[in-house]
Amino acid sequence: MKIIYGITKSNFGGAQRYVFDLAIEMKKQGHDVTVLCGSQGTLVKKLEQEKVRIIVLKSLERDISVLRDIKSFIEIIEVLRKEKPDVFHINSSKMGGLGALVARLVGIRKIIFTAHNWAFNWPRPLWQKVIIKLLQWLSIMFSHVTICVSKKVEDDVAEWPFVKNKLKTILIGIKEFDLASRTDNTFTVGTTSELHRVKGLDVLLTAWNKFIKGRQAKLVLMGDGEERENLENMAKNLGIYDSVEFKGFVYNARSLLSNLDIFVMPSRSEGMPYSILEAGLVGLPVIASSVGGIPEIIESGTNGVLVPKEDSEALFSSLILLSEDRELRKRLGTNLKLSIQEDFSFEKMVEKTFQLYL
Repeated sequence: MKIIYGITKSNFGGAQRYVFDLAIEMKKQGHDVTVLCGSQGTLVKKLEQEKVRIIVLKSLERDISVLRDIKSFIEIIEVLRKEKPDVFHINSSKMGGLGALVARLVGIRKIIFTAHNWAFNWPRPLWQKVIIKLLQWLSIMFSHVTICVSKKVEDDVAEWPFVKNKLKTILIGIKEFDLASRTDNTFTVGTTSELHRVKGLDVLLTAWNKFIKGRQAKLVLMGDGEERENLENMAKNLGIYDSVEFKGFVYNARSLLSNLDIFVMPSRSEGMPYSILEAGLVGLPVIASSVGGIPEIIESGTNGVLVPKEDSEALFSSLILLSEDRELRKRLGTNLKLSIQEDFSFEKMVEKTFQLYL
């Protein structure tokens, strides 16, 4: 089978990891696999190492630009007409919208769109949300099937006109991975995250400002993004910069989860975050905001702690609770690991996804 995976950005966030994992697995199974994406980011480098064919679209980028979007539209038409894939599996809002329309026009046999999160749930003006909802409805309509990575992602659009029979929830799957040896015994709280406003890291810094007083501990942020300068300035203004490590982009960041005592994800919106699955798979206790698909992973008090989004006081209290109770951290981490091993199987994800390609 000839499969093309399409995605807008080629950094290495959750959607890119999903494309990478599926592309590698389908190639191993003997299929002809190509990844179509914008720019020359980490995803491209990692796929090159695995000898997966890549086509980079020079005009494709996440921000809206009429001229660039028209150029991208034309480029995608040219690629699909030349390649004639059996399956075009698209990811992210921009590639989803442009790719699904082009694939319909070209007559691709099977168009699959994976919704990792809905951009209309992000903090933004109402008029933008309305436009984004319309565009994402069109992405669903032009696709044959839309995969939702969590039940919440499906529920958010299930009542839209004409989409109910096009939606299929397939939970993200994850495989075991190697950990690096711990290098520092300082009590450490951390996260792996793109530094964007939707990730709520400003809320974490506000909570950390209260938590760090009178304590020997550090906060580690692994990831980069457009909010980095703002977050660094915020840490300096709060007087906590010396206790916060901005690591920037870290290749294979999940291997360094061994250096953490608590994993935190204070997001304002999420689909089904890989980073929580990774933290849980290595037995870390997790504090996360109760948004998107996160409550489908964590049952608060049983295998983690959920807090309301934007609530720095609840986050602060949870940090105090877990930092002072080693046995509680161990119990929550152990329970979360068992949950993820049982419910988030990589093999099940691949099998269910491939059935949609037939």
